Amino acid sequence: TSNGMRQLEERHMATKVDIMVWSNKMDLLALSNSKGEVALHRLSWQKVWSLSPPAEDVIVKGIAWRPDGKVIAIGYSNNHLILVDVENKETTHKTNYGENDHVISYICWLEDGTAANSNSNHNFTEGKEHNYLPKLLPISRTFGSISDESNEVLEDTKKIIDQKNLNLLIVGLSNGKLYINIFGLFECGIVELPEEIKYNSKILGVEISADLKNMFVSIANEGKLKLSVYDISVLSLYSWEIHALAYKYGQLMSLVDYLDNTMHSISEAYENMLLLEMESKLSQYADSMPEGTVSADFLDLLMFGTQTDALETFLLHDLTDKGIKKLGHSIELSHTNIQKLILKHLQAVGQNIAYHLSELRGMARLTECFKLLGVDESVVAKSFTETGAFLVKANEVILVIDESVKKYKALFKWLYEVILRLSDERIPDLNLPGASEQDIAFIADYLYNLEGSTGTDKKKHCYLDHLGQYLADQDLNNPIPSTKNPWENFMKMNPCIMNNPSIIQRYENLSLVQQYKRLKQILSDTFKPPQKVIRGSISLSSIIDISPVDDMPKVTMIHVMENNKLLIGIIPKMNTTSFLYMTIFVKDNTFLKSEIYFKSRDPAIGLKTVDLQIYTSEIMSVLLEQPGEERCAVFVQFPLKYIHDIAVDNNEPTRYVDACSLLLEPGALRPIDNMVACKLAVSGIRKVAVLLSENMHKVRTYEMEVEEDEEEEDMETTRESDNSSLQQSI
Repeated sequence: TSNGMRQLEERHMATKVDIMVWSNKMDLLALSNSKGEVALHRLSWQKVWSLSPPAEDVIVKGIAWRPDGKVIAIGYSNNHLILVDVENKETTHKTNYGENDHVISYICWLEDGTAANSNSNHNFTEGKEHNYLPKLLPISRTFGSISDESNEVLEDTKKIIDQKNLNLLIVGLSNGKLYINIFGLFECGIVELPEEIKYNSKILGVEISADLKNMFVSIANEGKLKLSVYDISVLSLYSWEIHALAYKYGQLMSLVDYLDNTMHSISEAYENMLLLEMESKLSQYADSMPEGTVSADFLDLLMFGTQTDALETFLLHDLTDKGIKKLGHSIELSHTNIQKLILKHLQAVGQNIAYHLSELRGMARLTECFKLLGVDESVVAKSFTETGAFLVKANEVILVIDESVKKYKALFKWLYEVILRLSDERIPDLNLPGASEQDIAFIADYLYNLEGSTGTDKKKHCYLDHLGQYLADQDLNNPIPSTKNPWENFMKMNPCIMNNPSIIQRYENLSLVQQYKRLKQILSDTFKPPQKVIRGSISLSSIIDISPVDDMPKVTMIHVMENNKLLIGIIPKMNTTSFLYMTIFVKDNTFLKSEIYFKSRDPAIGLKTVDLQIYTSEIMSVLLEQPGEERCAVFVQFPLKYIHDIAVDNNEPTRYVDACSLLLEPGALRPIDNMVACKLAVSGIRKVAVLLSENMHKVRTYEMEVEEDEEEEDMETTRESDNSSLQQSI
């Protein structure tokens, strides 16, 4: 491999940069700064987008790219972790890891490295449901459906549709807990560090073996670097079952997102209705009258055409003919919008959820695959019937809206007529003949049930509205009794049928919002048994003492399937001219080690090791610093094959080797002009590197592995552009 590197961009940043991470799939660099902002840049330094912190005084604690580069995870100091769609900057998922007595300290996103993935053996992720299910339509701000111009797949807001291999988002907290989340969504493991090192430890790095059998966690604990090895072979043994479960979980959580948005739109449509204003006026009027008077006065007016002075004043001055007309229009529009939202969106998403739960129920019946993982058919069946009950309640709301609109139209037509007659005006609208017998029955029924007590105080309340009770998180004030429903009467007479698990019950007293919350909770509970079983199958295999370290060591690791070994590079302390390199053979926990220094072990003469990161399984990128008056950064691509030949067994004294005697290729040590750097980030897959200056305000990006003649050709151009680039503040 050529050692050539070509400088691409140099930029001065207005705010200190603290984290830099390359995508391994696209030439994109994610940066976070001391203000808690995250920005995405292309190689040309074009900004793709930037994201503000979720709250004031919150900084970024970790950034990790999903292996396919389409989603990025950002962990914040307030313990919120978000997943962001790289394409459009939208947050696809949020997780809160608790209060601030412990904080997110480390995140990484790792992939199952086995090429021959067995997911082809099943069809749980083939996605044939679109053949049977109503398509989820976008919800417009005006509460009707709009054409799907964005081509966004609303059934996949969690962005998992193309996830063929298992990938694990690992989140480490300062209290020694590590959360393992498949696709960043399905929490399948909580690993705790051993009790004796749990509390005074800092997680420095996490790696999984390519065969998904082991997880390695490097920890700094009271001056020692330790490696905890965990047995996660359950993920390897049941990889396709766990993949199918996590995929199904992601599909259901995407649908829950859509359900949340639909319920929010329904609430908004209801709040836009002016009915509450009239209800308030009626309640004030009722409060000034003896109990029962309001209904009685209105019924007298309806049946005998007589009214009290107080009622006449209320109708002419508080309600008014214009107010009634405006109110009638508002109510009809809001009810129509809510009905559309239920018919086109709520029922569609309910049917989608029911479909995926029935698939999950089918999976539960594959006992040799899924029962061992704790998937319980009875729990899934309960979720399915709860979804059915939610859809029954949604249908009930549609019927209530139909009834309400009929009554409102009759009531407001009558009230409008009454107000015009009371004000001695001729009725301008010839479409207002006397009320029909059916209208009078509607109005009388409505007026009879007008008054009610709030229950919490002695104030009287007039319930004009029977829809709002369904959108409150409390039992219904005026439920539809089961005696009115022939099917429910039949069920009561035949309890053997009613108690059949296939029968969907109607919860008479629950509101739509209560059922929505129950459904969300039970969907979450459905996956808790398998999560518990998988979590219980992960165990600590061993703890290996690596070396003494200072408070802030730097560690980089990679697992290589060949010979099942873990390669580790360590800078054990500040102001050292060496780094420690180890090869750990996982099978028997034996390891080889060597300490590599540059020119001299004396910090006054030798090159200081500042940072390091594994570039590929064969090359380590090391950032050095030239001491003395000509202080500057030095970059080296260190071939690991040179170290393997000279490493010694762990039981033997450490062998110190001058890297300069090993690096035979000319120009291996590359001075970085006009820069003292404190951090690097590299990607061997994308062949790129970025360096951060000591003051953390200047970044330089490089293209790696360029041919020497290409590099020389670009040197002059780069130098000329340096001065102008430095002036630009991003």
